[in-house]
Amino acid sequence: MHLNDSLNPRQLEAVHHDQGPLLILAGPGSGKTRVLTQRIAHLVLQKGADPQSVLAITFTNKAAQEMRSRVERLVGSVSREMWIGTFHATCARILRRHIDRLGFERNFVIYDNADQLRVIRSCLKACRVAEKAVRPPVILALLDRAKNQAVDPLELATESIRDPEVLRTLICAYAQSMKAANALDFGDLIVFVLHLFQRHPDILDAYRTRFPSILVDEYQDTNRAQHALLKALVPPAGGLCVVGDDDQAIYRWRGADVENMLSFATDFPGSRTITLEQNYRSTGNILQAAQAVARENPRRLEKQLWTANAPGDPLVSFEGDNQEAEAAYVADQIRSLVDRGTASFRDVGVFYRTNAQSRSLEERFLLVGIPYRVVGALRFYERAEVKDLMAYLRVVYNPRDSVSALRVLNRPPRGIGPVTQERLEAQAAETGRSVWDVLEEGVATGPWKGVARKNVEAFRETVLSLTRALQAGSGPADLLKRVLETTRYDDFLNTLPDADRRRENVDELIHTAADFQRAAAANSRECLGAFCERVALVTGADSTDGRADGVTLMTLHCAKGLEFGVVFLTGMEDGLLPHQRAALSEDGVSEERRLCYVGMTRAKQKLYLCRARTRQVYGNRRLSPPSPFLHAIPPELVRPAPDEQGAHPPADPDPRGFHGPELGPGGATASPTFPTFAPPTPIRALPAYRIGDRILHESLGEGRVLKVEPSAGRDKIVVLFSNGRIRKLLAQSAPIEKIPS
Repeated sequence: MHLNDSLNPRQLEAVHHDQGPLLILAGPGSGKTRVLTQRIAHLVLQKGADPQSVLAITFTNKAAQEMRSRVERLVGSVSREMWIGTFHATCARILRRHIDRLGFERNFVIYDNADQLRVIRSCLKACRVAEKAVRPPVILALLDRAKNQAVDPLELATESIRDPEVLRTLICAYAQSMKAANALDFGDLIVFVLHLFQRHPDILDAYRTRFPSILVDEYQDTNRAQHALLKALVPPAGGLCVVGDDDQAIYRWRGADVENMLSFATDFPGSRTITLEQNYRSTGNILQAAQAVARENPRRLEKQLWTANAPGDPLVSFEGDNQEAEAAYVADQIRSLVDRGTASFRDVGVFYRTNAQSRSLEERFLLVGIPYRVVGALRFYERAEVKDLMAYLRVVYNPRDSVSALRVLNRPPRGIGPVTQERLEAQAAETGRSVWDVLEEGVATGPWKGVARKNVEAFRETVLSLTRALQAGSGPADLLKRVLETTRYDDFLNTLPDADRRRENVDELIHTAADFQRAAAANSRECLGAFCERVALVTGADSTDGRADGVTLMTLHCAKGLEFGVVFLTGMEDGLLPHQRAALSEDGVSEERRLCYVGMTRAKQKLYLCRARTRQVYGNRRLSPPSPFLHAIPPELVRPAPDEQGAHPPADPDPRGFHGPELGPGGATASPTFPTFAPPTPIRALPAYRIGDRILHESLGEGRVLKVEPSAGRDKIVVLFSNGRIRKLLAQSAPIEKIPS
């Protein structure tokens, strides 16, 4: 087959464009990945570009791997010379070569959110600031937002931190602690490259020369720092090609700025826009309904999507008495589709706005025997036993990594109590050194006596023995096996809940490390560093796959980039979609509308829009009006679900759920609910945990929050753990972490 045989005229035009910056506005299901990979192949095979001059950036490791595989099928093994990866992986690669110019060592480690929180808590102690006065998650959110926007955190200070001097002190302490540990967080990866380019123009010039062709996927998801990075790398009239869809911009809460896409023509003068409007995924009815929702947003780039697919079935609208009725309907429909051979379990996606909504669905699926998997549960590399073993590897690779050293100092238990750990951490913070430095210098003369000194020495010798093994040529898998042998970590797992499951996770980690070790063409130290970096850069989106034969349950945010034959969009209610907090701003409502659009366009053949008239929220049942987004869908595209006897409701009611005006006091006609949409009245601050949240307890394992008892600064939560135990915990002080959605 000829390289361009599979492309439609618009796609072909995008592949062959070669005059200045290009924005490819690609609607859902329009073949954007095909266009990107074909464009790369065109540059190399037909334009004669050096493969090493191609930089392709996307947002998840999974997407990068898919792009890599497709490009290799088109151009062969020369694709391995290209830089294809995420923003963070690309910046980490640059920093591995040049970070010494910023005063760091090249064997830096990358901290995740849990690691950052530990550093922040340590800084609070060192600065003698009470956690009640300045909550660590607030500081973390502030730092993250500032780095996403590439601005000084002090510019973003809020009422949560009233004293700017306290904030300044904490930010400086955090930066010093990170440098002492030779560690970077995710935001640093982008910001440090910007600093590198600003302070060392020779390095920027080298990368500008090296990469005349830069391609970026999912451009609507870029933040201001990533946008600034591209503006630095791309000279005027340079070869930048970005692909995206402003109607699918749904990550504002994590720093993405759709303005990057809307202002592309201004930021990159002389650019051209090519719109991909043919949809290959959905039926005509689904596509028409989704577009009707998207068009309600006031500011967007216009596109007119169309499809050669058949119109297909109308969308189905269901309204149940409560969330249990909604879950029962979803389960019954899935069972019916599978029994009739219309779909398999793996063809079905069930979406919701918040994780807490999965509870009633999961309970119903278990009751009727429908296999399922929940996307967004605790990720593999976030599991306690996996983080423990990776911490050993990180300390061996970078002994200055204080967070990892403190994590495994007494794990498995070796008699090093909290007092000794606090002394180590305090001395490191006071002297601006790493925990390992303090431990090395003070193992003979430090503030420990008798058994404590012996146990600290045992930990030190364990790390040194692993270091000697690394120097002798041991790779990451070999080192992991050695950790298990020398620390008797297996015996420790036997003392914890779900020991068998945890042991399976350890085996899987070793298997993954062994595969990586075999494929790596590097010495043992470089191999260990590359493995630690790969694990650090894995994100939640990378865990999504379609191999399991079960219904997929996930939030709408997780659904982006996927497709299913059948989609159930649940919780189509005002207060859930749009979420009540989003209603406080016009931008928030617009993003919720885009979120609805994303969910609808994941469906290929069938789309169900489900809601409940009442829903249990924080222990109270409340009325739930239909989502105002339903109002935009033309009624002829929707049919109401039949009742339990199989009869359809009369033709009079609006199939979208609008049953005419309600009567107010005295029989007067009440104001219509739609299309007017007023923000809800402000509500009090929500507790840190909610019913349905998944948590990880240091010793009890994974659990789900069943009940929340709010109290000023001392919330209590009732948790059902995976081993069947139910415990009441003090949310602010228990050794627990919320599992990210």
